[in-house]
Amino acid sequence: MKQIGFVCLFLSLVSLVYANNIDIPILIGSDDIFRISPADPNITKTNDKKKEKIPVMWGGNTLTQEERLINGFQMKVFILGGGAYITHKNVKLNAREIEVIGEDALIGNLKGQVVVEDKENGATLIASKGVYDKLLGTVTLENHPVLIHKKDGKTVRISCHSIVRYLEEARTVLSGKVVVTSLDFQVFGEDAVYFEKEDRIDLENEPFLFSENRFLQGKILSYYVKEGSITLDGNAAIYQVSYEKGNENIEESRKNSKEVKNKEPVEKEKIRIISTFSGDRLVHKNKASESFTSMKGNAFLHREDSEFKAEEIESTRNNKLIQAKKNVTYLDKKNAYRMQGGYLEYDKEKGYSFLSENPQIFFLDKKTLEEKGNLSSVFIERFDEKKEAVARGNVNIQTQTAKATGEFATYFEEEDKLVLEGNPTLVRDGTKVSAGRIILFPSEDKAVLTDGLKVLNDDKKN
Repeated sequence: MKQIGFVCLFLSLVSLVYANNIDIPILIGSDDIFRISPADPNITKTNDKKKEKIPVMWGGNTLTQEERLINGFQMKVFILGGGAYITHKNVKLNAREIEVIGEDALIGNLKGQVVVEDKENGATLIASKGVYDKLLGTVTLENHPVLIHKKDGKTVRISCHSIVRYLEEARTVLSGKVVVTSLDFQVFGEDAVYFEKEDRIDLENEPFLFSENRFLQGKILSYYVKEGSITLDGNAAIYQVSYEKGNENIEESRKNSKEVKNKEPVEKEKIRIISTFSGDRLVHKNKASESFTSMKGNAFLHREDSEFKAEEIESTRNNKLIQAKKNVTYLDKKNAYRMQGGYLEYDKEKGYSFLSENPQIFFLDKKTLEEKGNLSSVFIERFDEKKEAVARGNVNIQTQTAKATGEFATYFEEEDKLVLEGNPTLVRDGTKVSAGRIILFPSEDKAVLTDGLKVLNDDKKN
């Protein structure tokens, strides 16, 4: 045993164990395709080249050397202290004390204040103890280690129970109570894999994400660090809390509830709204030019006052433009109607909706939401400010006791009134009539005909 004040050892990779070229005869015979002869000079050169790719340097302020029996072999053990370190290519492993097993540093036991620095990939790992394995090219960290990744102005902090870092691949496997924290949100999961070269963190086993007023959950979550983008696969769901101007329909229902009934009336203020958005797969891209959120497969948005369904719903321009495709259904509980079709586009800034591909409006009872009538046309437009829906082209209206047709119809939501124009006709009890305008009240099953009423025939077939 001897002490050395400061030691810096630079060692070659060819150990005595490997230099002996020990041949273990697993299978014997010329037909053994798995057995490689160490006498082949080409194979030896190739192996030497591979070994040369992993230069290792280690040192510290103090050094203690001893012999130990490890796995049945007598090995040299170097105990480094005071600024002890091991380098694996460009990655530096620091600790208060390091036990180096073998002259080639095949294993390194890191103890106290462990810091792994990978400056090339912008990663720093911190732990209280770890094990370095040269042949596997890994460092395993225990006791609640932390990974801090800084790159391109983004900082992500990941904590968990244990970490296995693959030094040459810049890949990190994180296990047990994984918490990913960035400036914008936190992700919680059981296990994760961080592919730093691909700029992606994958979390499985039902991870969930918290951000301001939002909660996301799915079976698998992938987070792209640089973009700040997210992919959720398998029963993806968003739960969001927002505060909006008073909705009369919601206020009325809440006043009638037992919790609010006995409370004194208060001035109108913003109402707390809880929204849920679910589907098979959620994709959120946070690009500098334009960000978007897309829910694919059984997309369903639920609020207290409305429901929105489609095979795919995509939101762009910071939720100001929404597009829905395939089996689109929008239910407005306040105004008691349901719209459906193959394609819906909504521009929030303009307060304008466009519904096409066999669009329909279903008129509902305000209390029970039972269907009282329906309308179909070539396309339907809706204007938020006026609270009107306009149907154009081959308009067909069905009430409880009548059918009406025309080229143009306007639905006034607050009055529950339909104005049908463009050679409108009405058929009721086998009698067909026409007029300049036909006004229908679907929930009351009432019709008013104006501007030139004319009975066309007694066509019972209609």
